Amino acid sequence: LHAQCLQRLQSPRMDLCHVPATREKGWYLALMAPNVKGPNYAWLDPSRLYCHPQGLQDCLADLLQPFQGDAIDMVAGIDAMGFILGAAAAATLRKGFLAIRKAGHLCVQTEAQPYRDYSGRQKLMELRTDAVSPGLRILLVDQWVETGGT
Repeated sequence: LHAQCLQRLQSPRMDLCHVPATREKGWYLALMAPNVKGPNYAWLDPSRLYCHPQGLQDCLADLLQPFQGDAIDMVAGIDAMGFILGAAAAATLRKGFLAIRKAGHLCVQTEAQPYRDYSGRQKLMELRTDAVSPGLRILLVDQWVETGGT
């Protein structure tokens, strides 16, 4: 047991302090945990990246760079992992954040939009109607799009 604890302490798995001496663009992608659930899961888990302060800051800077100078009124994030990067992007841009939820999770008046999830099932996304209006410029954020989910 002592050897296992010592090995865990020496493991770089969750080193939240290490920052490479030269931070090349995308260095933080190595922080994402590899897929351990099998070949039916086509994505990496970004939660370790979210735990790393400098990694998250650099990721946000890179993601938001193409939008510098754009007139953005609000940031919206898609349920649920889009909430993390979306809220962080909104805070960085000093904008409000709109949560786009799976149907049935909001207790206010909503606007719904159907979509098909990665398994082909028809579902609904909803957003609150009192937060949006025609002409509002919204930066839409989701987790990773390679799964073809939302």
